[in-house]
Amino acid sequence: MPSAADTLIARLQADCTAAETAERAVRAEVEAQLKEAERVRAFAWRRLSALGDMARIAALEPDREVAVERQLVALFRDIGWIDGGLDELGEGARPLLDWLRPIAEALHAGAYPAAEDGNGEAKEAPVADPIAAFHAFEAWYEAERGQPFLQVFERYMPPTPVVEF
Repeated sequence: MPSAADTLIARLQADCTAAETAERAVRAEVEAQLKEAERVRAFAWRRLSALGDMARIAALEPDREVAVERQLVALFRDIGWIDGGLDELGEGARPLLDWLRPIAEALHAGAYPAAEDGNGEAKEAPVADPIAAFHAFEAWYEAERGQPFLQVFERYMPPTPVVEF
């Protein structure tokens, strides 16, 4: 039969084990939250970079078709999928272009609002909000490809040895 001291020590050890388990659970939850917050932050900056570059390109070219083409070329060059033009993309990229072209057109329409049509009404941009449209594109891409679109901007950088002379 255990002594009163042994029983007391066993109870205290059980409390220690329970506290360690609770601490590990809290640490894992906080680490997961931090990792998700880091991903959201990185993707927000990548989205700013991609759409900001596209918007600047759209503002430089008054011709809509040329501006849209240049925006898409810049985006795919930035990703590293092409070196020259969109013709380098395979047929697998056709759905991507179908999703991204209206966004590029909307960015151009924001830079160059359409003149009134024959009825005296202003022509509307193909997409009212390019940011919301880009979010919809991202959701589609992730559902189709199983990974977030903005992850394609990640580049593996091998470790560089430090050499002292």
